Amino acid sequence: MTLAKKLSVAALVAAVSTAGWLLKDSAGHLQAAPETASSTTDQPRTAGSEPSPQLIPDGEAPVINALAIDWLERFGETIHDPVVQAQFAELKRDLINTYPDQGETIFLRALWLAFPTYAQEILTLLAKLQVYEQWLVNNDLLLRDMAPLEREGVTWRKRLELFGPVADLIWAEEKAEWARRQQAVQQVMATLDQARQYSLDETLFQLQSAIEESYGGNWRSVAMDSGVVANVFFGFESVQAKLRDLPAERRQQEINRVRTNLGYSAEQVARLAERDQRRNQRWDNGLAYMADRSALSSTLAGDELVTALVDLREHYFAHEAVTIAQEEADGFFRYQRPRYFGRN
Repeated sequence: MTLAKKLSVAALVAAVSTAGWLLKDSAGHLQAAPETASSTTDQPRTAGSEPSPQLIPDGEAPVINALAIDWLERFGETIHDPVVQAQFAELKRDLINTYPDQGETIFLRALWLAFPTYAQEILTLLAKLQVYEQWLVNNDLLLRDMAPLEREGVTWRKRLELFGPVADLIWAEEKAEWARRQQAVQQVMATLDQARQYSLDETLFQLQSAIEESYGGNWRSVAMDSGVVANVFFGFESVQAKLRDLPAERRQQEINRVRTNLGYSAEQVARLAERDQRRNQRWDNGLAYMADRSALSSTLAGDELVTALVDLREHYFAHEAVTIAQEEADGFFRYQRPRYFGRN
């Protein structure tokens, strides 16, 4: 304990042994109690001009004194830190559990006695924490039904709404743990992206294992709610290399099997397979267009090329030709993008 802290504790001990009790008014604010009965009559109170204070029974005096000194010793040098202030929520709960009738009042008296400069700041923070905890209770079922990543985002938005930048301090450990989990999964993903020695089943198993280890047993809900696992898996170059080497029919069978292993129902697998076929047709059409476009660009120029490209786009894309032309004018060629079977 530093010298300054020892002096603060000593001063508090002296104060609680010689001064009158603090009083709590009906609004929950504490003020110094008069030392003698005569001091209460020095300045008569007009009815209704000030809330009437209520003195706590003297039996709690030793408890309040001990708490104030203990808190000052433990938190005196760090009480300005919101993380430390947030710990008083648990201290308050413990007191209320120990003293059901007077716990909250004892807490307030001890808090104001130990930290008069920070007491109101702490109480404001605790009030926000209570609002946040009630929000968690009210939205428990909704949050449970969310995928982990979505739930994390919704929870953090609420924290920032209530606490602002202080939320990053209060939940710093949780945030660091979440970042650690994400980093662990990303490292596995980076390895699997290039791990062509693994079969599709082995790659999927390792991806699922990494996600389950980081996020618990919720990887299936992640996959079903947002398609995250499927998108990641079909985004691996190692997976795409294997799918590209397969005949079209066999490729679709493998994609269907992966989706089934991810927990998609037979109906969902069938619907997604139909979507894959439509995408395949668009890609075949788009790649054929790009081949013809390249041939025209190598033999024509100027207005002649412009006119030829207009006709070519209308031939391949019909009503979408205008959109394709606008994209190309902006330098975007959609069929020069990487093709990811099972994903785009």
